[in-house]
Amino acid sequence: MNITAATEILEFLEKYDEHFRELRVFITEKQEKTAGDDLVWLLDSLNTEQKFVMRGNSLEAKRNLIFDEHGMKDCDSKQLLEQCPEELKGRMRLTIESLEDSVMYIKDTNHNVLEMARRKLEAQAELLDDSLIAGSDTYDNSGSRIKKISDDDTFLGSV
Repeated sequence: MNITAATEILEFLEKYDEHFRELRVFITEKQEKTAGDDLVWLLDSLNTEQKFVMRGNSLEAKRNLIFDEHGMKDCDSKQLLEQCPEELKGRMRLTIESLEDSVMYIKDTNHNVLEMARRKLEAQAELLDDSLIAGSDTYDNSGSRIKKISDDDTFLGSV
């Protein structure tokens, strides 16, 4: 890879890295808000998250185009470093390490957020089931009241 191609790829990867560092901050905040049950923030953040996804998809398409233009289409980070000119190798290594670190952090944190949300929903479902058994009122899809009177009633209770 010549110095011009390496410079173009590196400058792009630095922009890509900036995107992932911003996403990392957002995902960290999302984890904190999920742990704190801040549903208002989580709902309000959907547009922000969608913007991150769209920008990420756009950047990935651009990365594919740049890599393809320079004959690096199927090149992984190790190969990229091997082919990088010596004068840019240190900067390229730091950028790639930062990118890889952010991607792994985002994947792990997002997995943790999803797991936390799943556990919270399961706990809520158990509480809801307990309240139905205890005799609280609920409603079916048509708006008719369902009330569990005793354990001898039908599965859903009597209407």
